[in-house]
Amino acid sequence: MKKLGSIALVLCATLTASAQGKFEVKEFGSFKLHSYITADPLGDMSYIIEGNKSVVVLEPAAFHDNIKELGEYLGKLNKPVEKVIANYHAAGFSAFDNSKFVMIEGMPQFVKGDVYSGMMANFATTFGNKMDISQFTPSVTVGKDAKENWAGVEFKFSPGASSDFPAASILIGGKVYYTHFTPVANMHMSALQITSLEAVDAQLAGLEHAKASGATTFIGGHGGATASAEAVNFQIEYLKKVKETRLQIQTGDEFVLVMQLTYPDIAGEENLTAVATNLYKK
Repeated sequence: MKKLGSIALVLCATLTASAQGKFEVKEFGSFKLHSYITADPLGDMSYIIEGNKSVVVLEPAAFHDNIKELGEYLGKLNKPVEKVIANYHAAGFSAFDNSKFVMIEGMPQFVKGDVYSGMMANFATTFGNKMDISQFTPSVTVGKDAKENWAGVEFKFSPGASSDFPAASILIGGKVYYTHFTPVANMHMSALQITSLEAVDAQLAGLEHAKASGATTFIGGHGGATASAEAVNFQIEYLKKVKETRLQIQTGDEFVLVMQLTYPDIAGEENLTAVATNLYKK
């Protein structure tokens, strides 16, 4: 619970004004992936999986400006919304018919618990009526190892990282793999992902599963619109180095120095201090 609380607290720390988002589209033969970079204060991503006759929304937008923008974009596609998967992000429910919503087993209970409720209360205080934090009861709850076909596309679910919220990773159409965070190459990983030494193992297992899935494109609820297998491979090797260094080095300051020297030319160096704090906390 403490690990999950750390994730929630860091998510609450980003306090910037909302901005207009943008869309990127990739084609995968039988379906299209529309990535919505919301540019919201939480760095959220939303996705539309477009089949021949209908669409599935993955992680609805949470802020009212983005809800409006996403709704206008969906209107231009001129296809009905078959399902809305609220996986890691339980917000934005006012934009769709509740009968369309899907959650992963464990998440409906988790969002009512202290960690998630506390996070949403923080958001309400911070963002006021700019954010849609209305609650709902999902019409469908799917298992963490479920397989579904929506909009003519197969959605294959598997448990997400054990150190994170009890949501799911999703293989979409055998080609696109969704996790909580889009993998990023040549950048230090954040304290949201590396919350403890145990979380390093959990994130590694999740990335190895993603790599073995056969997917060619990787997406997430935060970060870039899409990523390649190169980013997954980078993060696997990066986490192995994090674990090796933590087991060999005795202090957080030394850990930061070793990681700086090992990766002298990559972005996100400012993440190292918070990561070290998580790894060396008593």
